[in-house]
Amino acid sequence: MDRDSRLWTINREIPYRQWIVDRVEKVKLPFKLNSPGLINEEQRPDTESEEVKRLKEEIETLKGENAKVINDFQSLRHNFVDIKKDYEERTKAYEELTRKKIESGERLHFQN
Repeated sequence: MDRDSRLWTINREIPYRQWIVDRVEKVKLPFKLNSPGLINEEQRPDTESEEVKRLKEEIETLKGENAKVINDFQSLRHNFVDIKKDYEERTKAYEELTRKKIESGERLHFQN
């Protein structure tokens, strides 16, 4: 192997191109190695593309689930707003009824 003669190189015993090839293999960086003498794309197993396909399918599944959860959440939120509005209307009606009974001098009967 050729030595790397650059002064800033950490390990001068390993050529830069070989270091890149090793890093691509070790870290599984998505670089294509098209230089002669380097590992070709055909020599490497096609496991990355299978994993990518699987992850894409999982993403699509999760997008569908996410859309359903968002719809459910919006529906529950609308129900909450409707219930709150109904409660406020009933409270106002009860207060109005109570006020009218007090003004007319009627005796209030509370239910337990």
